Amino acid sequence: MKKSPGITSVKSKAAFREKLVEKFVQHNLPPKAAKQNKISGMGNFANRHKEIECCAAETPVIGKLEIFFTTGFFNTLRTISVPVHSRFFVFCARGDKDEYKVAWSSSLS
Repeated sequence: MKKSPGITSVKSKAAFREKLVEKFVQHNLPPKAAKQNKISGMGNFANRHKEIECCAAETPVIGKLEIFFTTGFFNTLRTISVPVHSRFFVFCARGDKDEYKVAWSSSLS
């Protein structure tokens, strides 16, 4: 019986540069203003914890997606490279050193 070809793995080589996004956010937001935590009804919790300052940025992602599959003839491993062009929302949170760091990202495609 002939075996049908199948995808063995998929590897993404598309990414954005986190450090550039963090630098962009850091330089384009106003300086940190001292804020009081205004969480009501939380008692001692609100006194011990600060508000989390966060923001979002949009960035392009360009790269390629490699799809590995086996062919029906001698189970030879083949690769297809697909160009990827997408946009991401990148969410950053301000850390203890007053610098924004990438917290998580989400694709728009």
